Amino acid sequence: MRLIIASREDSASSSIAERLLDRVDFSPTDSKGVLIHGEFLFGFIEKRHLFMDNLDGQFQKFQKDVDEVIFLSRHSSAANIKSITVHPTGNFHEAVLGGVVGRLSPTAPEDMTSALMEIHDRYNGNEFSVTYEATHHGPALDIPHFYMEIGTTADQWENPEAQDLIIDGIFAPRRSFAGTFVGIGGGHYMPKITQYSLENGVAMGHMISKHSLLHADRSIIEQSVQKTPGCRGFIVDRKGVKSETRVIVESVADSLGLELLKI
Repeated sequence: MRLIIASREDSASSSIAERLLDRVDFSPTDSKGVLIHGEFLFGFIEKRHLFMDNLDGQFQKFQKDVDEVIFLSRHSSAANIKSITVHPTGNFHEAVLGGVVGRLSPTAPEDMTSALMEIHDRYNGNEFSVTYEATHHGPALDIPHFYMEIGTTADQWENPEAQDLIIDGIFAPRRSFAGTFVGIGGGHYMPKITQYSLENGVAMGHMISKHSLLHADRSIIEQSVQKTPGCRGFIVDRKGVKSETRVIVESVADSLGLELLKI
């Protein structure tokens, strides 16, 4: 089962959820506030999902049956970048927005990448950038999960086309991929890695931006592999990585028998 979670404290999350419930025929379960449609469960929470390090009481009954969690969320950008994004969660040197310092959460590369590709294929406009984001913020869950977000202001959060694209991404069939990788380097929106993934049909798990690499030691690089199921190797943005980090990544790849693709 895949559990979709929306936050009432997050206006974009609530808005996407309401449109989801208008479009998709969910039915009640015997647990208050939890709905079901095929292999999908849905529920609202009151607080921000960033701090949901343990699934709320209303979902505990289903925890053993939930294989994956999808969080619906707003995205904010100081640069006012209008975007539709997906990303894994985890923290490096701080945990201001939920989670635990130095802990990465399990990823869901195939479903997250399938969602991004579906959105990319369906979107014909130029208002939004359809992209990954690097791994960041909470919650810290042991269940594989990822965020789906609309950015960056209320005008975009309430945009029905963007909401529909998110919903289409959630229900996208799982695609076949030429391997699963960890992304290393580049800016927060992982532009080169996003392009490579879309053009070459590879699924992404954890993605560590150039900024976060300043706080990522060997153990974090190794953890990014451990938390990326079926990891085949690293995709490295060669211009977005300092030489000392490149040495660590090459050493980890060698010790674990992983591929190293430099783009």
